[in-house]
Amino acid sequence: MSKLLVVEDDAFLRDGLSEILTKEGYRPQCAISVAEAKAFLSSDQYALIILDVMLPDGDGFALCQELRRAGCVTPILFLTA
Repeated sequence: MSKLLVVEDDAFLRDGLSEILTKEGYRPQCAISVAEAKAFLSSDQYALIILDVMLPDGDGFALCQELRRAGCVTPILFLTA
């Protein structure tokens, strides 16, 4: 079972995506901000990051660039409404 990080501030999208992923056998962990995502990423490993473009404390593109510069090779899928 793969652990995934879902970074989405919209509760409806986040909860729905988490429910679907769980039913498909994944273990999603959810963050609602860039800061929370960074905290999760500093303490755990993920098979995939699902990343919203616009977040309350930054944007997903900048977070992605930061992760890549730091050597993160985890696949990242962008999600935007």
